[in-house]
Amino acid sequence: MSETYKYAAFSSIELQKELLEFVEKGFLVEDGCYFLSKCFCVVTNATQDDFPDNTGYECFINSINVDDYVEDKFLEYGLCLVSKVFSKWRSMCFEKELRAILSMDEFGLKIKFHVFRNGESWLDSELEGYEEAVMLVSSIEENFLGTT
Repeated sequence: MSETYKYAAFSSIELQKELLEFVEKGFLVEDGCYFLSKCFCVVTNATQDDFPDNTGYECFINSINVDDYVEDKFLEYGLCLVSKVFSKWRSMCFEKELRAILSMDEFGLKIKFHVFRNGESWLDSELEGYEEAVMLVSSIEENFLGTT
């Protein structure tokens, strides 16, 4: 995924209204977990008790299939969305590190968001072991898109 990332054209990307809603609706905090409000509104029978930790629960709830909203340039749209979500996160003065996990396969791109917690991880430490392309980005990386 890093090769695709190097050549992605971010300056020409404008997010559609549906993707922007993930940013505009912001975050909510419940029982020590941080959720994108738009994701939290999706009806599910999953509860926090169904997961081994808060990171797993956040990743389950804060999951966005970019290919549900756009037909091409999945990585470019996904990284643009991540950048805007991180900006919203910082504007809400959360002092914790928010992470985005992007996984891309032949069908599209999925993004999961979670707060970094010591001793909890959604991903294996060896990203090369995944069949799909996986990228981990942190909200503390001010300029991960390489733009000014």
